[in-house]
Amino acid sequence: MKKILITGGSGLLGSYAAVQAVEAGWETYATYSTHPVEIPGCQMLQVDLRDLEQTVNTIADIKPQVILHTAAIAKPDICEQRRRDAFEINVTGTINVIHACEKVGAHLVHISSDMVFSGDRNPIHTTDTLSPTSYYGLTKAAAETAIYASDAEWAIVRTSLIYGPCIFPFNESYSDKVLNSLMSGKPIGAFIDQYRPAIPAWNLADAVLEIADRRLRGIYHVACPEIVTRYQFAIKLAQAFGLDETLIEPVCVDSTRAIAHRPKMLVLDTIPTAALLNTRLLTFEEGIRQMKERMDAKTTK
Repeated sequence: MKKILITGGSGLLGSYAAVQAVEAGWETYATYSTHPVEIPGCQMLQVDLRDLEQTVNTIADIKPQVILHTAAIAKPDICEQRRRDAFEINVTGTINVIHACEKVGAHLVHISSDMVFSGDRNPIHTTDTLSPTSYYGLTKAAAETAIYASDAEWAIVRTSLIYGPCIFPFNESYSDKVLNSLMSGKPIGAFIDQYRPAIPAWNLADAVLEIADRRLRGIYHVACPEIVTRYQFAIKLAQAFGLDETLIEPVCVDSTRAIAHRPKMLVLDTIPTAALLNTRLLTFEEGIRQMKERMDAKTTK
């Protein structure tokens, strides 16, 4: 049986990947740091990825063929406020995972971000020079650089805004945030000038598991083939769920005081990835429709 270890198994992408890996027949292990969770069919392990010895020994005991590295502090504002923590988890943690991959000969599939780029040029190709404008982006760029220099067999998956209902209640995706606000009758601001190729967590998980299964190497951009503003995203959610879209307030990026800089437009070129993978990257309309169907099905169980 194929064996996979997923770091960050309590996170949004990591939890979806763990569930779908089990369903696909992988012998599945997943790590968590501070939130103990249970995923049927998946063995959960508490591992501090900042600890080299613990990380290497844990992975050496399991001997996975693939390590899917999703663990990170992925909130840009938190990374700006807690730079040491962000570096230790996003960079040192990745380096420790690399050492473990090298020791056991595992194929590393590393999840990176469109925020390793400034957005000055779009669409962004896999060969473009890294140009982060935030500390979060800098840590993800540093992690990529460490992977390039390693002896591990690797694939890097850059993605964008990930959405979908979180499996665990201590997480909140952007779609969760919008829906929770609208369902409570509370107004929410949404940017009319920040564009992203938002992707559902389950679609992204399918793509990265295919990359893992085929042991593909190199850099892949995995995101929606279309871009939308956060305002368009929020409006479409309101319409899909029959909620009051007048509660969504249009906001401009420059009118807010964000802690971390976020480029207004980041458009990943997904055409080469889409041509290679059997997993089809969903359109925006398809993603929202599938999310509604998934949430409705869960409610009726």
